[in-house]
Amino acid sequence: MASAALCVSMIKVMTPRDARSLPHSTLEEMRRLAVKRVLEGTTQQSVAKALDVHPGTVCRWVAMYATGGDDALASSKALGPTRKLTPKQISTVRKIIVGKNPRQLNFGPALWTLDLVAQVIRRKFDIVLHRTTVGRMLHELGVTPQKPLRRAFQRDDEECRIWMQMEFPKIVAEAKRKQAVLLFLDETGVHENHAVGTTWGERGTRPAVSVSGSRRRVNAISAISPSGRLWFRCYDGYLTSALYVAFLADLLSDVRGNIVVVHDRHPAHTAAATQRYLQSRAKRISTHFLPSYAPDLNPDEHVWSYLKGTFRSAPMARGDNLHDRVEASLDVIASDTQLVQSFFGHPAVAYVREALHW
Repeated sequence: MASAALCVSMIKVMTPRDARSLPHSTLEEMRRLAVKRVLEGTTQQSVAKALDVHPGTVCRWVAMYATGGDDALASSKALGPTRKLTPKQISTVRKIIVGKNPRQLNFGPALWTLDLVAQVIRRKFDIVLHRTTVGRMLHELGVTPQKPLRRAFQRDDEECRIWMQMEFPKIVAEAKRKQAVLLFLDETGVHENHAVGTTWGERGTRPAVSVSGSRRRVNAISAISPSGRLWFRCYDGYLTSALYVAFLADLLSDVRGNIVVVHDRHPAHTAAATQRYLQSRAKRISTHFLPSYAPDLNPDEHVWSYLKGTFRSAPMARGDNLHDRVEASLDVIASDTQLVQSFFGHPAVAYVREALHW
């Protein structure tokens, strides 16, 4: 039995290899060497044995040389299957995906999938493509799967454009004229049972992280300046006009000179009591409203994204106090001037850098 097994093993070792499995450059050199040896008088059988390939392979190489000369032995990359879509059609597909959402084309979902793109191609060009082919085509076009920004359908994009290109430069000019500190202000809430980020674990076994089952929430208000300063206050319950006025008063006591504030239309910002306070301090503080339903235009919004990201990576542990955790996290952010300035580097607030000539 052992002898028979040894014979089988030797037969497997001595079986000529498939030359097609070799790299193109190596295979080309083998072809040229084999033909050279045959032309010098060596038999094809001997050449095949020396190169460890099938004799029929050497015969085919010699035939290629006989019909096409030396050029026939050169390596060439396979062209692959012919594309079903023309370059113009592929360009059209990209314009559709990048410029529209499926609902605009009377598809149900609002998000693009490979199957939906394949449906668009079939409907527009009467060509059927497999989802794998569609994915490869989109990758070549520089179109990748991404998490979309959430935008309210009430948002007026034209209003946002006018505000960024025309209104905000006026606000910057006002701040320079008054030698005032330009501030962006916003509020948020942090939940004790905040969503947890991802972690590494064994395949097929989902890791578990102990978190609080409470739904307690701590709110915070903050203001940031392009110079990298951050002011904040944590509070429980809703933001009232009294709380907002107190925060503005703290800003005025901490900042020397004038202040220009950019904020949204939160009820506490537009309340009559807030407006009376602002009128009484009109010599030192002025306010401007962001466009409606456009929180991403506020650099202070990215403070909250960073803050909540710290809670995703380090969830609340037993014994932690939510108010203390939020306050300590904001203290860390406020102490890092470069970090605060980086919030103005987000693509959504590029208009701020343009107006400030950064």
